Amino acid sequence: MPGNFVAGILMGVFAGLVNGIFLLPMRYKRKWEWENMWLIFAIVSTLVFPWLAAFVAVPHLTAVFRTVSLASLVPGLIAGAVWGIAQVLYGLACGMVGIAIGSAVISCTAIIAGTIGPIVAYAPGQLISRASLPLFVAVAIIFAGIYMYGRAGAQKEKETAGKEASPQIVKGSMRSGLIVSLTAGVFGTAFIYGGKSSTAILSAAKAAGASPLFAFYAAYVVTFNTGSIPGIIYSVYKLRRNKSARNYLTSGSLLWNLGLATSMAVLWYAGILLYGMSSEEMGRLGPSIAFALFSSGTVLFANLFGWLAGEWKGASRSTLQGFVKGMALIVLAVVIIAFGVRHLG
Repeated sequence: MPGNFVAGILMGVFAGLVNGIFLLPMRYKRKWEWENMWLIFAIVSTLVFPWLAAFVAVPHLTAVFRTVSLASLVPGLIAGAVWGIAQVLYGLACGMVGIAIGSAVISCTAIIAGTIGPIVAYAPGQLISRASLPLFVAVAIIFAGIYMYGRAGAQKEKETAGKEASPQIVKGSMRSGLIVSLTAGVFGTAFIYGGKSSTAILSAAKAAGASPLFAFYAAYVVTFNTGSIPGIIYSVYKLRRNKSARNYLTSGSLLWNLGLATSMAVLWYAGILLYGMSSEEMGRLGPSIAFALFSSGTVLFANLFGWLAGEWKGASRSTLQGFVKGMALIVLAVVIIAFGVRHLG
């Protein structure tokens, strides 16, 4: 197996950690609404940082893009557009069915799609094999863990908000909300293909002197710059609808909030890059193994820090037990991937 499998495992788990905590700075914003923060975050994380990272890691980056044809940008453009749409659908889905159910359904769908999809695309011969069995067992356990967490989260919302569930933020039937959730989960894995299928860009980056571990940084420029468009449009829409654009000038906390939004962007894009490097270290099935680690780590650490921050305060003992059991299953799955998938690829 090319690369360093242990390093790949560690990077995949750490990618989940930083991605799981990237929203924490949002808690400390001052006199800004969600859309104020998200617009800055989207611009910095998906427009600015991909270029900065690529300039550092890929020598002669502008020459790399000059040497490739416009057709070679198509995989990144398509993947980025699909991924960007998924980010908007995520918010709509959680508004329709609730954060607990929406997040659980989206996470489960993404882990299944992000594990099986890359195998079909890049290593179809491994799809049904003894070698892939530990990975699929781990994914099944992750699915069970997220299901238990989702049930506990939905119950917690009822217990902490009263007997009735929280009202819908976005109107629509439960069936429609679940369809949107499933779509968001599948579409959210599209960035994987933007990095792996942009073969001309990868080859040009390596020819320019980029390490094979970092060549995908150039492909991610196209993917995430394109993916930024739906999120930025949605943020601007929310700013106009809520008349919150004035907060940039009247809050008196511009620099503080800019710093928070930038720290969110640093954490989030660091997680994305660590996922990409993890996949490069683990062979042909690296994208699938790394995505299982990345996604499960994101769920695990996001909920761990949420619990430490008091998000589960007021929940019943049985609800907390469901939460803990769900997280324990995810930890078990990570262990299976780390020790049982060593010979994949």
